[in-house]
Amino acid sequence: MAKLKDLLELAERIKDKSLRKKVEDILKKPSLSHKGLELKYPKVGITEAPASVGFHHTQTGGLLEHIYSVTLMCISLAESLEKANGQKLDKDSLIAGALVHDIGKLWIFKKGSSGWAINESIMDHTVLGAAELYSRGFPEKIIHLVASSHSEPDGLIPPQTLEALILHMVDNLDATIGKSKEDGIIRLLLG
Repeated sequence: MAKLKDLLELAERIKDKSLRKKVEDILKKPSLSHKGLELKYPKVGITEAPASVGFHHTQTGGLLEHIYSVTLMCISLAESLEKANGQKLDKDSLIAGALVHDIGKLWIFKKGSSGWAINESIMDHTVLGAAELYSRGFPEKIIHLVASSHSEPDGLIPPQTLEALILHMVDNLDATIGKSKEDGIIRLLLG
């Protein structure tokens, strides 16, 4: 099971010290900067939250496991593309985006007597995450990675960079693998 320290160790691979600090800060102290939202959407701890309710990594701590897996796969794929194709990628942005791509999920879940559920939030986790990254001064490229990580290729915010496409595809792959691990059946994501 992944731990917060595992994510922070991956953040150490970000060479841009300013970006690394922003990533470490939001992982260590996640909060919503807009004071009204913080009260409206109570936060679940990053070490407790599932990655989803009813689909993948649904257990307590599933979010950390999912983020860790996605980040490792993004790093590996980036290194493979660079080696195989000579493709130059912005690995700092890819690692940062992978580590924070689901940070908005901390405000959409609640734990009840029958387990994890979606709270009363009418905001999507990518919207909450992108808004928080914007308020914390993250670069536009990282905000785009988060905003496009969960959309369909022709969705509201489709991936516009190779790094965003990699994160989008790896996020969906890990969710599918995570679901199959839970129910023993591979289920394709079909719209």
